[in-house]
Amino acid sequence: MAPRRTGLWLLTTFFFFLLLFTVFVWGLNRILVGGASGVGRGTVLTIRLQGAIGEIAHRGPFLGPVTVREIDEALRRAATDSRVAAVFLEVGPLGGGYGKAQEVRAALQHFKESGKPVIALLELGSNLDLYIASAADTVYQVPSGQLILGMLVQEPFYRDLLDKIGVRFEVFASGPYKSAFASFTERAITEAQREMDDSLLDSLYGQWLADVAADRGMTVEALDAAFDEGLLSARRAQELGLIDELGYRDTVDDELAELAGRSPRRLSVRSYLSATQPSALARLFAADDVIALIHVSGLMVPGDFEDSLFGADIAAGSTIAGYIREAGDDPAVKAIVLRVDSGGGAASAADVMGREIELAAQRKPVVVSMSDVAASGGYWIASKATRVFANRATYTGSIGVIMGRLNLSGTYELLGVNHEIIKRGDNADLLSNAASLRPEQAEILARSVAETYADFLDVVADGRNMERNAVEAVAQGRVWTGEQALARGLIDDIGGLREALVAARAEAGIEPGGTTVLRIYPPTRTLFEEFSRLFATVAAARTVSPLSAAWLPPAVSRAWERIRVLQAAGPVWTIMDSPLPVPAW
Repeated sequence: MAPRRTGLWLLTTFFFFLLLFTVFVWGLNRILVGGASGVGRGTVLTIRLQGAIGEIAHRGPFLGPVTVREIDEALRRAATDSRVAAVFLEVGPLGGGYGKAQEVRAALQHFKESGKPVIALLELGSNLDLYIASAADTVYQVPSGQLILGMLVQEPFYRDLLDKIGVRFEVFASGPYKSAFASFTERAITEAQREMDDSLLDSLYGQWLADVAADRGMTVEALDAAFDEGLLSARRAQELGLIDELGYRDTVDDELAELAGRSPRRLSVRSYLSATQPSALARLFAADDVIALIHVSGLMVPGDFEDSLFGADIAAGSTIAGYIREAGDDPAVKAIVLRVDSGGGAASAADVMGREIELAAQRKPVVVSMSDVAASGGYWIASKATRVFANRATYTGSIGVIMGRLNLSGTYELLGVNHEIIKRGDNADLLSNAASLRPEQAEILARSVAETYADFLDVVADGRNMERNAVEAVAQGRVWTGEQALARGLIDDIGGLREALVAARAEAGIEPGGTTVLRIYPPTRTLFEEFSRLFATVAAARTVSPLSAAWLPPAVSRAWERIRVLQAAGPVWTIMDSPLPVPAW
């Protein structure tokens, strides 16, 4: 009897602490998120856009930034919700790309079709902040605020510095536009880089001018002249028509109170979604059709592990391939939408994911939605889909291959450090940082890059149904905006995640009025799983990066650490590292 009593006691204790832990996590979420207030008449949906706009919704007990999908869903619901009187945008300072910004703008414009107003408040704003805020009906700015306007590509070149300390980057690339390590191999920008960067800036700036001019009721010429001023006070911005009113938070509150007919009840995006979410029981019996939404976000690396909330944003090839395989095999899943926000990484990781996409696409629609970036390895996997959507400002393409090798032999000599190498295999030191490449070794690496590049061209030609010569003409590592990519046949449609989901439903034969369940990958994690993955990520990082290069200049050290991580998958990568236009902060 004693062992039985002991077993019952242990089981009871286990469930007690499990219940205690669950209550703790629930309480922590309540503290972090706040209770989901009910939606009443005069509700104002408040959207705070600061820092980066999120891509993957929070997966554990700790919250990340609000995502594009959450913003879009909240605005769609609010448009038909009679209790919601208006939307209030608190904008800036924002970071990130223009792809997500265009999706937020599209969601705001859809909401405005309901006839309800959108009011935005800026403090210190960049052109990215103004780009989103201009979609509002009325734009306020704090009287002492400023607009800092400009788009620039700025890249330092370290070649002279590295020569002085004996550091050499030995790089093999498939084309002149594949400029991942140009900062470390060149003394100035190359003609190919300049051509590509000018082209990207032209496309992006043209989109910005056209969109903001239409929003603000200005001519493109007038807006271009205002943009050229660079730094504008709030009063000057009002004078030029870039904003409507000068005011503070309380000024906006007064206007919102008039619109709501009472003291406005503010709800954040997540609180509003929580308050308007159908019950779990209703969702269980609402639909038999499922669409899988699989996020491919971050640097592509080989292996079967996930990133941590506390770690780097990575896309592990085998892990994501497993998600695709699971969704492809599940008869309840009628279509798969891949949301890609990645500049690539290890070629093997892209290949593993691409194969599962190819197999799944033989059985059901696989639609790609490109976010800010879907280039190089990100484009490799996208080309396998049945249909590809990109935002006009998405960075994509970069069809090409590169590998880099850090040669510190000169540095070691300067420091008086001697490395003795004892090896088996003529080329065991192929990726050693303590020895220069021999001519035959350089041939090996160049051949490896050329072979992978040829495979990449074949993948795109087959997936996009293009002639190989036509693919090569737009390849060589060149980056395109979504607008440019559409004209070159690299994507099928302009649109965001919303359009990709609608297309997936249609291609799967789901009736327009039918209800579908969205199954999201990666799945939500518990707090215990989160900490477990944190330790696994730290251990993996130590395994692939045993040598610290912290003594090098920071930019060089970061490049070296990236090389070390990728070399765990072999020396050839499909990554996009070209500097891209950013707000001129």
